[in-house]
Amino acid sequence: MFPDIQNLRKSAVMAGRSVLALCAGILVLIVFRAALDGGFNGRRQFDWHGTIKIAVLFSLVWFCIFFASGIFRIQSSAPAKEILDDILSGDTPSKAELSGFVAMEYFALMLNRTFVVFVAPEGLYGWKAVGTVPAGAPTYFQPYAKMLDDPKLRRDLAAVRKLANLKGGFFIRRSEISSVEVIPKQKPGMAGIPHSGRILIHFASGREREFILLGIVDAERIRRSILS
Repeated sequence: MFPDIQNLRKSAVMAGRSVLALCAGILVLIVFRAALDGGFNGRRQFDWHGTIKIAVLFSLVWFCIFFASGIFRIQSSAPAKEILDDILSGDTPSKAELSGFVAMEYFALMLNRTFVVFVAPEGLYGWKAVGTVPAGAPTYFQPYAKMLDDPKLRRDLAAVRKLANLKGGFFIRRSEISSVEVIPKQKPGMAGIPHSGRILIHFASGREREFILLGIVDAERIRRSILS
């Protein structure tokens, strides 16, 4: 389905901001290069016209790439938004409120993804809320952490199951978990994103899965909730 005008505008604004930041960086590099050429190489002229043309062309290409990427991200989040907007309209809500946490997971060496994980009686439901996060976004996860404060969501097991069934989500049966280990040390390479250590889930099959706990949370409490 083709994105609506509101989504197009939102993606264009995001792309425009990215291009402005890129142009500012390019301008600094151009001025620095001009100073080097004039000061160290003895030149009195600099090809501003050609350099600016290349910078504009590069910015346009970057805008198109970022705009298309933004549209893709917005469109891919539409199914989750529909589920969240339709909370409590499905099966009977759970009698008990589910607990949960927001966690990042590294994969393929350098890539990462962020999950909202719900701890249910039958196991862990993971909704992939965000794909790879670039540096410079230390608070990106806060809206998802705030979602966990909503008792309607925590009591709607049907909605949680639907979120976990979306692309990239997961379900871990409680019977598959042999133990859960808390690693209090900070994860290297988090670019200033606040986190409260990690939990390492050991499976009966012998494999492991590590989740970085985003924000200021009680890692030991989360460990107990998974095992209890």
